[in-house]
Amino acid sequence: MKILILYTHNKGLLSEFFQELSEKLYSDGFEVDNFYLKHEKAVFMQNGVSVYGEKRRGFIANYTAIYSMIKQSQPDVVISNFSYINPAILFGKLLGVKHNIAWFHTAFGHTKPNWLKIWNKAMYLNMADLVLTNSKSLQSEMHSVYKVSKAKTRRIPFWTNIDKYRSKKHSLSIQDKQSVINIGCPGRLVADKNHRLVIEALYQLKQSDNRHVCLYIAGSGPYKSQLEALVKDLNLEQEVVFLGLLNVAEMTAFYEAMDLVVLPSHHEAFGLVFIEAIALGTPVLVSKAFGALSFIDTQKFNLDDFCFNPSAIQELIDKLEPYVNRKGLESDYFKSMYKQTFEKDVIYNQIKAVILNQNNTS
Repeated sequence: MKILILYTHNKGLLSEFFQELSEKLYSDGFEVDNFYLKHEKAVFMQNGVSVYGEKRRGFIANYTAIYSMIKQSQPDVVISNFSYINPAILFGKLLGVKHNIAWFHTAFGHTKPNWLKIWNKAMYLNMADLVLTNSKSLQSEMHSVYKVSKAKTRRIPFWTNIDKYRSKKHSLSIQDKQSVINIGCPGRLVADKNHRLVIEALYQLKQSDNRHVCLYIAGSGPYKSQLEALVKDLNLEQEVVFLGLLNVAEMTAFYEAMDLVVLPSHHEAFGLVFIEAIALGTPVLVSKAFGALSFIDTQKFNLDDFCFNPSAIQELIDKLEPYVNRKGLESDYFKSMYKQTFEKDVIYNQIKAVILNQNNTS
Protein backbone atom coordinates (compact mmCIF):
# COMPACT_ATOMS: atom_id res chain seq x y z
CA MET A 1 0.00 0.00 0.00
CA LYS A 2 1.28 3.47 -0.88
CA ILE A 3 0.56 6.52 1.28
CA LEU A 4 1.02 10.20 0.43
CA ILE A 5 1.06 12.66 3.35
CA LEU A 6 0.86 16.41 2.68
CA TYR A 7 1.90 18.70 5.55
CA THR A 8 4.07 21.72 6.37
CA HIS A 9 7.68 20.51 6.54
CA ASN A 10 9.74 22.56 9.01
CA LYS A 11 11.64 22.28 12.31
CA GLY A 12 8.52 22.42 14.46
CA LEU A 13 7.23 19.58 16.61
CA LEU A 14 3.98 19.18 14.63
CA SER A 15 6.03 18.68 11.48
CA GLU A 16 8.17 16.18 13.36
CA PHE A 17 5.02 14.28 14.35
CA PHE A 18 4.11 13.75 10.68
CA GLN A 19 7.71 12.90 9.80
CA GLU A 20 7.89 10.23 12.49
CA LEU A 21 4.45 8.92 11.55
CA SER A 22 5.69 8.55 7.95
CA GLU A 23 8.83 6.72 9.09
CA LYS A 24 6.89 4.35 11.34
CA LEU A 25 4.55 3.55 8.45
CA TYR A 26 7.57 2.85 6.23
CA SER A 27 9.01 0.56 8.92
CA ASP A 28 5.71 -1.33 8.91
CA GLY A 29 6.04 -2.06 5.20
CA PHE A 30 4.13 0.82 3.64
CA GLU A 31 5.55 2.88 0.78
CA VAL A 32 5.36 6.52 1.91
CA ASP A 33 5.73 9.85 0.11
CA ASN A 34 5.68 13.27 1.78
CA PHE A 35 4.88 16.53 0.02
CA TYR A 36 5.05 20.17 1.08
CA LEU A 37 5.05 23.69 -0.35
CA LYS A 38 7.81 26.01 0.79
CA HIS A 39 10.31 28.62 -0.44
CA GLU A 40 12.25 26.26 -2.72
CA LYS A 41 12.00 22.98 -4.59
CA ALA A 42 13.58 19.89 -3.00
CA VAL A 43 13.65 16.10 -3.37
CA PHE A 44 15.29 13.83 -0.78
CA MET A 45 14.99 10.59 1.17
CA GLN A 46 14.42 10.66 4.92
CA ASN A 47 14.72 7.30 6.68
CA GLY A 48 13.05 5.46 3.82
CA VAL A 49 10.43 8.12 3.11
CA SER A 50 10.52 10.01 -0.21
CA VAL A 51 10.09 13.73 0.47
CA TYR A 52 9.12 16.20 -2.26
CA GLY A 53 9.08 19.96 -1.79
CA GLU A 54 7.72 22.40 -4.34
CA LYS A 55 8.14 26.15 -4.34
CA ARG A 56 5.11 27.95 -2.94
CA ARG A 57 3.62 30.34 -5.48
CA GLY A 58 0.10 31.57 -6.22
CA PHE A 59 -3.18 29.71 -5.82
CA ILE A 60 -3.26 28.10 -9.28
CA ALA A 61 0.43 27.12 -9.24
CA ASN A 62 0.08 25.57 -5.77
CA TYR A 63 -2.99 23.57 -6.77
CA THR A 64 -1.23 22.45 -9.95
CA ALA A 65 1.76 21.27 -7.91
CA ILE A 66 -0.48 19.21 -5.61
CA TYR A 67 -2.33 17.71 -8.57
CA SER A 68 1.00 16.77 -10.17
CA MET A 69 2.25 15.20 -6.94
CA ILE A 70 -0.82 13.00 -6.52
CA LYS A 71 -0.67 11.98 -10.17
CA GLN A 72 3.04 11.17 -9.88
CA SER A 73 2.77 9.31 -6.57
CA GLN A 74 -0.36 7.30 -7.46
CA PRO A 75 -1.10 6.60 -3.77
CA ASP A 76 -3.75 4.32 -2.34
CA VAL A 77 -4.17 6.70 0.62
CA VAL A 78 -3.79 10.48 0.84
CA ILE A 79 -3.58 12.26 4.21
CA SER A 80 -3.69 16.07 4.21
CA ASN A 81 -4.02 18.90 6.71
CA PHE A 82 -4.40 22.70 6.89
CA SER A 83 -4.30 24.39 3.44
CA TYR A 84 -3.52 21.09 1.70
CA ILE A 85 -6.94 19.62 2.48
CA ASN A 86 -9.03 21.18 -0.30
CA PRO A 87 -6.74 20.44 -3.27
CA ALA A 88 -5.74 17.02 -1.91
CA ILE A 89 -9.37 15.92 -1.58
CA LEU A 90 -10.40 17.41 -4.92
CA PHE A 91 -7.56 15.95 -6.96
CA GLY A 92 -7.59 12.72 -5.00
CA LYS A 93 -11.18 12.23 -6.15
CA LEU A 94 -10.38 13.15 -9.73
CA LEU A 95 -7.37 10.82 -9.83
CA GLY A 96 -9.10 7.87 -8.21
CA VAL A 97 -7.40 7.73 -4.81
CA LYS A 98 -9.01 4.87 -2.86
CA HIS A 99 -8.90 6.43 0.61
CA ASN A 100 -8.75 10.20 1.03
CA ILE A 101 -8.24 11.38 4.62
CA ALA A 102 -8.45 14.98 5.84
CA TRP A 103 -6.74 15.63 9.19
CA PHE A 104 -8.54 18.72 10.47
CA HIS A 105 -7.19 20.48 13.57
CA THR A 106 -8.41 24.09 13.58
CA ALA A 107 -11.14 25.02 16.05
CA PHE A 108 -14.11 26.94 14.65
CA GLY A 109 -14.04 29.38 17.56
CA HIS A 110 -10.39 30.25 16.92
CA THR A 111 -10.77 31.38 13.28
CA LYS A 112 -14.51 32.28 13.25
CA PRO A 113 -14.90 31.77 9.48
CA ASN A 114 -17.78 33.43 7.65
CA TRP A 115 -20.61 31.43 6.07
CA LEU A 116 -18.93 31.30 2.65
CA LYS A 117 -15.74 29.80 4.10
CA ILE A 118 -17.81 27.33 6.10
CA TRP A 119 -19.75 26.31 2.99
CA ASN A 120 -16.54 25.94 0.99
CA LYS A 121 -14.76 23.88 3.65
CA ALA A 122 -17.86 21.75 4.23
CA MET A 123 -18.01 20.91 0.52
CA TYR A 124 -14.46 19.55 0.54
CA LEU A 125 -14.68 17.80 3.91
CA ASN A 126 -17.79 15.96 2.78
CA MET A 127 -15.91 14.76 -0.29
CA ALA A 128 -13.30 13.08 1.94
CA ASP A 129 -13.60 9.39 2.79
CA LEU A 130 -12.68 10.17 6.38
CA VAL A 131 -12.05 13.25 8.53
CA LEU A 132 -9.65 12.89 11.45
CA THR A 133 -9.88 15.33 14.35
CA ASN A 134 -7.81 15.60 17.52
CA SER A 135 -10.48 16.41 20.09
CA LYS A 136 -14.08 15.62 21.00
CA SER A 137 -15.15 19.24 20.47
CA LEU A 138 -13.59 19.40 17.01
CA GLN A 139 -15.20 16.11 16.05
CA SER A 140 -18.52 17.56 17.18
CA GLU A 141 -17.91 20.65 15.00
CA MET A 142 -17.45 18.37 12.00
CA HIS A 143 -21.03 17.20 12.53
CA SER A 144 -22.72 20.42 13.66
CA VAL A 145 -20.85 23.07 11.62
CA TYR A 146 -19.55 21.28 8.54
CA LYS A 147 -22.31 18.62 8.35
CA VAL A 148 -19.89 15.70 7.97
CA SER A 149 -21.64 12.46 8.93
CA LYS A 150 -20.59 10.82 12.19
CA ALA A 151 -19.64 7.66 10.32
CA LYS A 152 -16.97 9.60 8.43
CA THR A 153 -15.13 11.07 11.45
CA ARG A 154 -12.57 9.67 13.89
CA ARG A 155 -10.84 11.23 16.89
CA ILE A 156 -7.11 10.62 17.45
CA PRO A 157 -4.60 12.73 19.45
CA PHE A 158 -1.01 13.68 18.66
CA TRP A 159 2.12 12.63 20.53
CA THR A 160 5.21 14.79 21.07
CA ASN A 161 8.96 14.15 20.90
CA ILE A 162 9.97 17.21 22.89
CA ASP A 163 11.72 15.06 25.48
CA LYS A 164 14.59 14.32 23.06
CA TYR A 165 15.49 18.04 22.96
CA ARG A 166 16.53 18.09 26.63
CA SER A 167 20.03 19.47 27.27
CA LYS A 168 20.29 21.01 23.81
CA LYS A 169 22.06 24.38 23.64
CA HIS A 170 19.86 27.42 24.17
CA SER A 171 20.21 31.13 24.81
CA LEU A 172 17.48 31.71 27.41
CA SER A 173 18.17 33.89 30.42
CA ILE A 174 15.76 32.95 33.19
CA GLN A 175 16.09 33.70 36.90
CA ASP A 176 17.10 31.05 39.44
CA LYS A 177 14.02 29.11 40.52
CA GLN A 178 15.20 28.91 44.14
CA SER A 179 14.42 32.55 44.83
CA VAL A 180 11.71 33.21 42.23
CA ILE A 181 8.44 31.53 41.23
CA ASN A 182 8.72 31.25 37.45
CA ILE A 183 5.42 31.11 35.57
CA GLY A 184 5.44 30.50 31.82
CA CYS A 185 2.79 31.42 29.27
CA PRO A 186 3.65 30.23 25.73
CA GLY A 187 1.66 30.88 22.57
CA ARG A 188 1.23 33.19 19.63
CA LEU A 189 0.52 36.75 20.79
CA VAL A 190 -3.06 37.15 19.60
CA ALA A 191 -6.15 38.09 21.62
CA ASP A 192 -7.63 34.58 21.56
CA LYS A 193 -4.59 33.14 23.38
CA ASN A 194 -5.73 35.24 26.38
CA HIS A 195 -2.33 36.23 27.82
CA ARG A 196 -4.08 39.28 29.29
CA LEU A 197 -5.83 37.07 31.86
CA VAL A 198 -2.53 35.76 33.23
CA ILE A 199 -1.00 39.24 33.42
CA GLU A 200 -4.03 40.58 35.29
CA ALA A 201 -4.02 37.56 37.63
CA LEU A 202 -0.34 38.17 38.36
CA TYR A 203 -1.13 41.79 39.20
CA GLN A 204 -3.78 40.74 41.73
CA LEU A 205 -1.48 38.14 43.26
CA LYS A 206 1.22 40.79 43.64
CA GLN A 207 -1.15 42.88 45.76
CA SER A 208 -1.76 40.08 48.25
CA ASP A 209 1.45 38.01 48.28
CA ASN A 210 5.02 39.02 48.99
CA ARG A 211 6.60 36.18 47.03
CA HIS A 212 8.67 37.11 44.00
CA VAL A 213 6.83 35.84 40.94
CA CYS A 214 8.06 36.30 37.36
CA LEU A 215 5.95 35.70 34.27
CA TYR A 216 7.75 34.66 31.07
CA ILE A 217 5.76 35.00 27.84
CA ALA A 218 7.11 32.93 24.94
CA GLY A 219 5.88 33.76 21.45
CA SER A 220 5.38 36.58 18.98
CA GLY A 221 2.42 38.14 17.25
CA PRO A 222 0.38 41.27 16.54
CA TYR A 223 -1.00 41.58 20.08
CA LYS A 224 2.41 42.19 21.66
CA SER A 225 2.08 45.98 21.82
CA GLN A 226 -1.25 45.76 23.67
CA LEU A 227 0.21 43.29 26.15
CA GLU A 228 3.27 45.47 26.73
CA ALA A 229 0.99 48.45 27.33
CA LEU A 230 -1.01 46.43 29.87
CA VAL A 231 2.19 45.40 31.67
CA LYS A 232 3.26 49.04 31.84
CA ASP A 233 -0.15 50.23 33.08
CA LEU A 234 -0.07 47.63 35.87
CA ASN A 235 3.54 48.49 36.78
CA LEU A 236 4.71 44.93 36.13
CA GLU A 237 7.77 45.65 33.99
CA GLN A 238 10.00 43.89 36.54
CA GLU A 239 7.73 40.84 36.75
CA VAL A 240 6.87 40.17 33.08
CA VAL A 241 9.44 39.18 30.45
CA PHE A 242 8.69 38.82 26.73
CA LEU A 243 11.02 36.15 25.35
CA GLY A 244 9.89 36.32 21.73
CA LEU A 245 9.63 33.34 19.37
CA LEU A 246 11.59 30.30 20.60
CA ASN A 247 12.91 27.32 18.67
CA VAL A 248 12.31 23.75 19.85
CA ALA A 249 15.45 23.50 22.00
CA GLU A 250 14.67 26.87 23.59
CA MET A 251 11.05 25.83 24.23
CA THR A 252 12.29 22.69 25.95
CA ALA A 253 14.54 24.80 28.20
CA PHE A 254 11.62 27.18 28.76
CA TYR A 255 9.34 24.42 30.03
CA GLU A 256 12.07 22.99 32.26
CA ALA A 257 12.84 26.38 33.82
CA MET A 258 9.23 27.02 34.82
CA ASP A 259 7.67 26.17 38.17
CA LEU A 260 4.33 26.34 36.38
CA VAL A 261 2.99 26.86 32.86
CA VAL A 262 -0.37 28.59 32.40
CA LEU A 263 -2.31 28.04 29.16
CA PRO A 264 -5.32 30.40 29.12
CA SER A 265 -6.58 30.19 25.49
CA HIS A 266 -10.25 30.71 24.72
CA HIS A 267 -10.13 28.11 21.91
CA GLU A 268 -7.68 25.26 21.29
CA ALA A 269 -8.65 22.40 18.98
CA PHE A 270 -5.97 20.26 20.62
CA GLY A 271 -3.16 22.25 22.26
CA LEU A 272 0.32 20.88 21.56
CA VAL A 273 1.82 23.20 24.20
CA PHE A 274 -0.16 21.32 26.83
CA ILE A 275 1.20 17.88 25.97
CA GLU A 276 4.70 19.29 25.44
CA ALA A 277 4.73 20.69 28.98
CA ILE A 278 3.34 17.61 30.70
CA ALA A 279 5.62 15.31 28.68
CA LEU A 280 8.51 17.11 30.39
CA GLY A 281 6.79 16.97 33.78
CA THR A 282 6.16 20.71 34.03
CA PRO A 283 3.12 21.50 36.19
CA VAL A 284 0.33 23.09 34.15
CA LEU A 285 -2.83 25.09 34.68
CA VAL A 286 -4.81 24.83 31.47
CA SER A 287 -7.96 26.38 30.05
CA LYS A 288 -10.97 24.09 29.88
CA ALA A 289 -11.12 24.93 26.16
CA PHE A 290 -8.15 22.67 25.29
CA GLY A 291 -9.21 19.75 23.11
CA ALA A 292 -6.41 17.50 24.38
CA LEU A 293 -8.22 17.29 27.72
CA SER A 294 -10.93 15.12 26.15
CA PHE A 295 -8.50 12.18 25.97
CA ILE A 296 -7.63 12.20 29.68
CA ASP A 297 -9.08 9.51 31.95
CA THR A 298 -10.95 11.63 34.49
CA GLN A 299 -11.20 8.68 36.87
CA LYS A 300 -7.41 8.89 37.27
CA PHE A 301 -6.85 12.61 36.81
CA ASN A 302 -9.39 15.11 38.11
CA LEU A 303 -9.57 17.95 35.56
CA ASP A 304 -10.70 20.41 38.23
CA ASP A 305 -7.27 20.08 39.85
CA PHE A 306 -5.49 21.76 36.95
CA CYS A 307 -8.13 23.30 34.64
CA PHE A 308 -9.87 26.67 34.81
CA ASN A 309 -12.46 28.75 32.98
CA PRO A 310 -10.51 31.10 30.64
CA SER A 311 -13.05 33.86 31.34
CA ALA A 312 -12.84 33.64 35.14
CA ILE A 313 -9.85 35.47 36.60
CA GLN A 314 -10.62 34.59 40.22
CA GLU A 315 -10.72 30.90 39.35
CA LEU A 316 -7.24 31.20 37.85
CA ILE A 317 -5.95 33.15 40.87
CA ASP A 318 -7.28 30.48 43.25
CA LYS A 319 -5.46 27.79 41.25
CA LEU A 320 -2.25 29.83 41.05
CA GLU A 321 -1.93 30.40 44.78
CA PRO A 322 -0.81 26.85 45.73
CA TYR A 323 2.00 27.03 43.16
CA VAL A 324 3.05 30.48 44.34
CA ASN A 325 3.35 28.91 47.81
CA ARG A 326 5.13 25.84 46.33
CA LYS A 327 2.27 23.50 47.25
CA GLY A 328 0.96 22.66 43.77
CA LEU A 329 0.79 19.29 42.01
CA GLU A 330 4.15 17.59 41.55
CA SER A 331 6.03 16.96 38.30
CA ASP A 332 5.44 13.18 38.43
CA TYR A 333 1.68 13.71 38.37
CA PHE A 334 1.90 15.41 34.97
CA LYS A 335 4.46 12.96 33.58
CA SER A 336 2.16 10.11 34.49
CA MET A 337 -0.77 11.89 32.82
CA TYR A 338 1.17 12.17 29.58
CA LYS A 339 2.37 8.56 29.59
CA GLN A 340 -1.09 7.18 30.29
CA THR A 341 -2.88 9.40 27.76
CA PHE A 342 -0.61 10.12 24.80
CA GLU A 343 1.43 6.91 24.51
CA LYS A 344 3.03 6.86 21.06
CA ASP A 345 2.50 3.24 20.07
CA VAL A 346 -1.19 3.31 21.03
CA ILE A 347 -1.77 6.44 18.95
CA TYR A 348 0.22 5.06 16.03
CA ASN A 349 -1.83 1.85 15.98
CA GLN A 350 -5.03 3.91 15.94
CA ILE A 351 -3.76 5.87 12.94
CA LYS A 352 -2.67 2.70 11.16
CA ALA A 353 -6.13 1.20 11.69
CA VAL A 354 -7.66 4.28 10.06
CA ILE A 355 -5.29 4.01 7.10
CA LEU A 356 -6.20 0.36 6.70
CA ASN A 357 -9.86 1.42 6.84
CA GLN A 358 -10.58 -0.51 10.04
CA ASN A 359 -13.40 1.00 12.08
CA ASN A 360 -11.94 0.52 15.55
CA THR A 361 -11.29 4.08 16.72
CA SER A 362 -13.71 6.51 18.38
